Amino acid sequence: MKGLAKAGRPLWVLALLGALVTACSSPSPSSSPAPAPPSSVDEIVAAHLAARGGKERLQALRSIRQTGTVTESDGRVAHVVREILRPGLFRLEFTYQGTTSVFANDGKEGWQVAPLQGQFEPRAVPPEADAAGGADQRDIEGPLVDWRQKGHVVELAGRETVGGTKADKLKVVLRGGAVRYDYVDVVSHMVVRSDVPRVIRGHRVELQSLFSDFRKVSGIAFPHHIEIHVKDRPEVLKVAVEQIELNPELDPASFRMPR
Repeated sequence: MKGLAKAGRPLWVLALLGALVTACSSPSPSSSPAPAPPSSVDEIVAAHLAARGGKERLQALRSIRQTGTVTESDGRVAHVVREILRPGLFRLEFTYQGTTSVFANDGKEGWQVAPLQGQFEPRAVPPEADAAGGADQRDIEGPLVDWRQKGHVVELAGRETVGGTKADKLKVVLRGGAVRYDYVDVVSHMVVRSDVPRVIRGHRVELQSLFSDFRKVSGIAFPHHIEIHVKDRPEVLKVAVEQIELNPELDPASFRMPR
C-alpha cells in the first residue's frame, strides 16, 4: 500500500469511515468489573444497541454525513466525506491534492469516478466489485439492527482480547453472503474492531479496523478515530473523524450516476 493512489481503491473505500455502528467510551481497565461469561447473540446485540444510544434512536436516522481526514503511514493526508441516505443510498468522496474520487450507490446501482486510477468519467460498477456500496456500508443504522428481519445471520464465534480488553467475536453473514467479524467489548458493549475478508485480484485479504475516541452525537455514539490495515501488513491508515451531521438535507440526485 504505497501512496494514496492505492488508498483510493475500493479495497480501502470499504473501510474508510466504515463504522457507523460503534461508539461510547470504554471504562479504563483499572475501573472495569471482571468480564461476565459469554452471553447469547441476542443479549450481546441488545446490550450493544443500548450502548450506541438505543434501537429507536438509530432507526429514526434518515441521513448522515461524516467528514474527516485519512493519513497514511508515510504522512500523506486526504480528505473524506461519507454520506448515507435512506433507503440504502451511499456516497463517499476521497480528495487528495485537489483530485476527488467518488464511490457511490443509488440503492440499485454502484458507480465511481477514480482519477487516481486513471478513470475520469463516471462508470457503473457491477455488484460483485462494488465494495464501497456493500449492504453493510449502505445500512445507515448498521447490520446488527433487526438483523434477522434483514436476512443476515449472526453467530457467536468466541471471545478474544482486543486492545487489552475482552471482546465477544460475532460472525455476521450478510444477506447475499458477504462476511464480517465484529468484536464487541464485554464492558462498553461497543464494536471495537471489525474484520472484513475480501478477494482482491484473486488474492484473499482481510481488512482490520480498530475504533477508539468514542463520543456521542445527539445521543448516538460514534468512533472519532479509526485505524485500518491489511492483516499481516505494516502500513496503517488513520482516520480522524472531524464532524458528524445527523439528518442533514441530502439531494438524492447526488447519489445517482451522471449520464
